Amino acid sequence: MRKSNNLKNVIFLYPELTPYFIGCLNSFSYNFPKINLHIVYNNKFQNLIVNENDKYSLIKRNEFQNKEKLLEYCIGLRPSIIIISGRMYSDYLYVAKKIKKVCTRVTVQDTLYRKSLKQLVIKNLSFYLYKRYFDKFWGVGSLQREFALDIGFKEKDIYDGFYVADKIFFESSKKDSFSKKNLAFLFIGRLVKEKNILRLVKLIELINIKDNSDHRINIIGDGYLKNKILKFKCVDYKGVLNQAEIISVAQKSDVFCLPSKYEPWGVVTHEMTALGLPILISDQCGSADLVNNGVNGFTFNPSNESSIISIIRKFILLSSTEKKEFSLNSIEISKKITHNQWNNTLLSLLD
Repeated sequence: MRKSNNLKNVIFLYPELTPYFIGCLNSFSYNFPKINLHIVYNNKFQNLIVNENDKYSLIKRNEFQNKEKLLEYCIGLRPSIIIISGRMYSDYLYVAKKIKKVCTRVTVQDTLYRKSLKQLVIKNLSFYLYKRYFDKFWGVGSLQREFALDIGFKEKDIYDGFYVADKIFFESSKKDSFSKKNLAFLFIGRLVKEKNILRLVKLIELINIKDNSDHRINIIGDGYLKNKILKFKCVDYKGVLNQAEIISVAQKSDVFCLPSKYEPWGVVTHEMTALGLPILISDQCGSADLVNNGVNGFTFNPSNESSIISIIRKFILLSSTEKKEFSLNSIEISKKITHNQWNNTLLSLLD
């Protein structure tokens, strides 16, 4: 464990190290090397390779014997702020409660606001679930901001843009002419029921049959629906890929689809807009914030097959010039969320 010094210290208590989170840490630590970042994490994203440097420290959660040892470590750093993702670990919440007089406590949330019965209960119990643990709220989109307001955080204590696509996506924008008759759709994610991928594949296959077309869908990911998905002729299954491999497949694709029945955010949408892909996305995804209907893509009702087919056909029928315009618009829209914004938010939390 790296020892603290007289410089400012920031602690993250985090569930999983992901490529995009590491990208944020790299950006901040490179630009502000005099601020020490200390990250306690539970696990790493599949196939993630982290080249730790002296600008920040990474500590596995299980290195601490108990919650008291974790608290001792955190207090010993005398942090300016502590940033805690979610509410899933009781030891993280224990630290948040006990460290109140030491530093500012920030919760990172991607809760999708639905005004459901569950969230009504959360609102009524907001002090016990959130406000006694956290002083500020760092979310990812408009629906998370609405959720924060509803559970009692003040506007001045709410921040956006915690999830940011890694810079490699911004540096690899596709420059396709969209001249092909048959399109290459793209899906990236877990092959599970919530992602609604089986329905999407079935509908692309149906369009091919009805229109005598040969549209394909590149699928990146894994999950229990894999074998069912592989039965469809339109599927080009790529498996689990690293960032460079994902970009290579995306650059050969024409449009990204995220049909999830429920998706708190979906960083992959930001990654694909940064690459310059038009987007077809479920209106139940938080990252639908990054899609302007008729500008860089379309949203649809994930439970309505007619809605999905209509949107797919609508995109297919766009001219190559219109598709290219969607692509350019995606790149511009992706710049709404950047590492500079993330860095500035963290700096403002330190003030």
